[in-house]
Formats: sequence, structure tokens, C-alpha cells
Amino acid sequence: MITSEIDSISEAEWEGLAAEVGRPVDEIRAALASVDESSEVSAVPLELLKKDYEFPLIPGVLSFKVSAEFTGGDNWKADVTFKILLFGEQVYSQKFIDFSKEKKVVHIKPGTALFHADVEFGFYGEHYCFGAKGHVKVVGFGKKEFDFEDVFCLS
Repeated sequence: MITSEIDSISEAEWEGLAAEVGRPVDEIRAALASVDESSEVSAVPLELLKKDYEFPLIPGVLSFKVSAEFTGGDNWKADVTFKILLFGEQVYSQKFIDFSKEKKVVHIKPGTALFHADVEFGFYGEHYCFGAKGHVKVVGFGKKEFDFEDVFCLS
């Protein structure tokens, strides 16, 4: 902010601003005086974007849950937690961190005595759309193929 603009603010306006933002007047003045007007303006994410999805493979028997947290932009990053639920109870959970343009896909083969899965999931295509594909074998239900494309996209 230009010094003359700061000097033109009355004490009553400073006090009103301080009360509104809950900061001391001196702190606000110092922050405004330190602003470099020539600096480039860019968007900064205020919070992580979170997405939660459930993929029922055998309704009532087996489903996957995916929770993704990511920040956008050219250098996007994502953390994904992948869970498997058997009869509504979580039997597998793993968190995969630092998905990015360089690391977009994960391949896992979780299993128990009741099921075995072969799953590839991650971000595909030019818009970095989330998807999961593979198959699962559940005792008593045989093999089930799945391919969930474009669940959500980052751009």
C-alpha cells in the first residue's frame, strides 16, 4: 500500500478495522506497510479439497472406499486412502501419499482368507481424472472385474 494512503486513514478507521479483524492497530499498519505492490498475484489454496467415494463391488458384501485430499494447480499433490470393507467392516486400509504429475498410479494386491484383489488406481488422462480398475475374488462369489473411470477430475 502506498504510504500516503496509509497516512490518510483516520484513527477511528484504524480502530474500527482493528476491532473488525481482531488485531492490534500497529500490527495492521506494519502488515500494510510491508506489502510489495510490484509482487505477482497468484491464487493460493486455503484448504485441501477432499473427496470421499464408495465403490460397491458386491452390494452388502464387498466395497472399496477412497478418500482423496489434494491441492490443485500446476503442481498438484494428492494423498489417497484406500479401504476395503467386507460385510461393512474395514478389513484393509492403506494411505498413499504424494500423488503428482510424476507419480499418478498405484498398483496393489491386498487380500485375506476371504478375498484377494488386484487393483490399480490413480489419476489418468490430461485432466488427471481419478479411476480404479482391476478384479477381486471373494470366496463364494467368484471373480468380479471392475473399471471405474473419471470419478472426479483435478482439472
